[in-house]
Amino acid sequence: MNILITGGTGFIGTHLIQELKKYDHTINVLTRNPSHHIPEVHPIKGDITEPQILSKALSDIDAVFHNAALAIDSGRKKEIKNVNIIGTRNLAEACVTNNVSRIIYTSSAGVYGFPNSKEPLIETSPKHPMNTYQLSKLEGEKVLQSYKELKTSIIRPPLVLGKGGMGSKVVVENLKQHRMPYIGSGTNHIPIVHPSDVSQCLRLALEKDTKGDIFNVVSFTCTIQELFKEITKKLSIPEPTKHVPYHLAYLNAVFSELFSPNPRLTRFRLKTLATTRIINCDKAKKDLGFQPRYTLEKTVDDIIRS
Repeated sequence: MNILITGGTGFIGTHLIQELKKYDHTINVLTRNPSHHIPEVHPIKGDITEPQILSKALSDIDAVFHNAALAIDSGRKKEIKNVNIIGTRNLAEACVTNNVSRIIYTSSAGVYGFPNSKEPLIETSPKHPMNTYQLSKLEGEKVLQSYKELKTSIIRPPLVLGKGGMGSKVVVENLKQHRMPYIGSGTNHIPIVHPSDVSQCLRLALEKDTKGDIFNVVSFTCTIQELFKEITKKLSIPEPTKHVPYHLAYLNAVFSELFSPNPRLTRFRLKTLATTRIINCDKAKKDLGFQPRYTLEKTVDDIIRS
């Protein structure tokens, strides 16, 4: 199959390329930097914000993995809309023009918000995106679903942790520098997915989703305390002992967003690490045959090699 990947040089995109290389596919990557060499991959210079180039890039393509997005949790609202919503519409229009009907879209479990509940979130659960990025991913889903000519599979990963990921680097570096306290008790549950598992689910959606559906994808769920304990144990450094009340951390995040151009703590990051959220991915397991490859221990082993 002749495949085009947007965002192929990003965190999930690079893992997706490795996943697809195991199968008989021709891989093309839409990139703003075609000099970035990836073995066995054909780079196409372009951007999803450039409709004319997109149309050329889709010539003779059978399916598209749409991963490109501006993933930031504070500020730059106009840019997020331009890339994540308008760019997605550009891609949909180009697919229709070129008779490409198959799209697999990397969305986000952020569309559910953070209910701070142990009630499992399934694909039809209420949507409560809390910031511009999360809202843009939900709007991107709606854009693609509005085209009857397209069969769109939507994959919703939660917190993605693995080697080379920015989130992984931030957590590890802050733990090393003893700047990562527990917010509250540290017993809240968080869903985590490794980018390799996201990529597996994306590939399976291409192969097995016959109607264009929505799937959550999760590797495992653990408490934030279990995550920090595993990381500090592997690094042979002390586990955090400080606990900060949630309401104080929340006020700090609000003021950081208001007064810092590059806030170290945002409400999104706070809720990601300090509230309970259970994401159910039974549908992906049942309908696609998805089976997580990464456990907490295996993910942390991967993280500390970053």
